[in-house]
Amino acid sequence: MFPVEKWQVPVVKLGRFLRSARKGWWIVVVSVLVCLGVAALVTATTARAYQSTVRFYVSAPAATGQSALQADQLARQRIVGYASLLTSDRIVEQLTKASGVSAPVADVTNMISAFGDSNTLLLTVNVNGPSKDDTYAVASAIATNFNRMVNDLENTGGPGTQSVLNVVAGPTSDDDPVSPRETLNLGLGLLLGLALGVGILISRSRGDRSLRTTADLETSAAPLLATVPAEKRHGPRADSLAVVAGPLRLEAARNLRTILHFRSDADNLRAIAVASAAAGEGRTTVAVNLALSCAEAGFRTLLVETDLRRPQLAEDFHLAAGGGLAEVLQQGMDLTAAVQPTSRRNLAILPAGAATARASELLGTTTMEALLAAAKERYDVVILDTAPLLPYADARIVSALADGVLLVTRFGQSTPERIQAGLESLHLVRAKVLGTVFNAVPLPRGGDRDATPVSGAAHLPDPSAAPSRTAQQRSVPAASGPKSRPGTPAAQQQSGEQERVER
Repeated sequence: MFPVEKWQVPVVKLGRFLRSARKGWWIVVVSVLVCLGVAALVTATTARAYQSTVRFYVSAPAATGQSALQADQLARQRIVGYASLLTSDRIVEQLTKASGVSAPVADVTNMISAFGDSNTLLLTVNVNGPSKDDTYAVASAIATNFNRMVNDLENTGGPGTQSVLNVVAGPTSDDDPVSPRETLNLGLGLLLGLALGVGILISRSRGDRSLRTTADLETSAAPLLATVPAEKRHGPRADSLAVVAGPLRLEAARNLRTILHFRSDADNLRAIAVASAAAGEGRTTVAVNLALSCAEAGFRTLLVETDLRRPQLAEDFHLAAGGGLAEVLQQGMDLTAAVQPTSRRNLAILPAGAATARASELLGTTTMEALLAAAKERYDVVILDTAPLLPYADARIVSALADGVLLVTRFGQSTPERIQAGLESLHLVRAKVLGTVFNAVPLPRGGDRDATPVSGAAHLPDPSAAPSRTAQQRSVPAASGPKSRPGTPAAQQQSGEQERVER
């Protein structure tokens, strides 16, 4: 466990988004691939269309008695009518015959579109169709015959009354279809996929209320005491307590132990409950490492599993089959017989025993109070591994009996609302909250990962022997009164099966 360091977790919203992007990059990739696939499908299923364009310049010679300005104004008025005239049945029928295409007149009508600009006197005609040859043939027929057709309609028998439609562009012929536009469709699919993927990432980032920075915890009512780095598993699976800890966790354990040792109320902290608002936040891991740290410092330590609904320590640590806390509370089993030694000097474990649904009733009895008092008489430190605070009352009962409570939170999982609910439940039973522990915090890049390996992985002398303390070890606690607390949750790494108790 590390003392609080600002550099460990950057407090920036951009950093939160970038972390979300690193974890959710596949969302962007999938979004891009899906959108590109849709664009390719639309392109493949869309019928090809070709286009040929003809552009006319419309003019009207001045008739007898007309000025040039009047003739120009007449042309401007007529050009809009010419655009509509091009799609009339009579004109289209003549154009179809002139072009030689075999398509019905109705289909040719649908192929033609025209727009007249009265400002520039330009009449633009577009012919679109599935056949490149047919579109060009129709456009050529328009370019060749439309001026004559218009004059035939406008012929009033007087000179100077005919309009002149001069072809200024076209008809064009392009081998490439105007629809579908493959490059444009794929480009739009790529942009849409990127936008969709980034939008999903932003939504996930904004909707993710889980703890990501130390600032998220500093806003809670309880102080942030330490952070626990996330490290890979080390050590043999045969002995869960044979710890080959990472150097960062060992140093963090020493730092935190020193910090809490100098608390003003350290002498009164004999029994510490390690709780979390919900399951899976690592309270058992923190409790086990705390017990290991205390035992390593020379303090007679008892780790008590108080989660009677889901016992786990006996299986995870290969403890001998037999009674546990449940049997002590229900059947009056002797505490000494229920406590089991471990391969670590000064560390003993009281497992939960048989699972029971009457956990709250058993933990709330005077027998539990007497058991805890007896444990504090026999051991320097008692670590209580509790059940989740929500929704059962088990953990609140145990926390109220303890001298202090550590609330474990987890990076990327705990939320401010859930932490606040856990703290409120502790305050309702007047439990003394020492602070919070930020668990499983990713290590900063470029951190110092090279250090001397942790010693003490091998088995120590017979654990069944009564634990004794040297004169130097006895100098750690206070000289009189209750023995001084050695520290709090150490992040000393356990071997493979310790990860299974991360609940």
